[in-house]
Amino acid sequence: MGLIDRFEEAYLDVSTSRATVRELLELVVGAVLFVVGASALTSHLLGWRIARWVAVALVAVFAIMLVSQAYWAVTGREDYDER
Repeated sequence: MGLIDRFEEAYLDVSTSRATVRELLELVVGAVLFVVGASALTSHLLGWRIARWVAVALVAVFAIMLVSQAYWAVTGREDYDER
């Protein structure tokens, strides 16, 4: 199982139930490490200018994901059960 598969599995685990603070912190740490690694690899291969754009795009995606996970951690998933 690769790094992306593990990250996706962690995301799906948190998405299907009420998240704990520990799970949210694990997502934050994973997102930060992913952005740093992707930026470093991109800067090595394509230069700093493109690496900054990659970092900005990944930060935006992960920020949206983390905000949504924090929202579901607070509210739970009862609204899906009612339908």
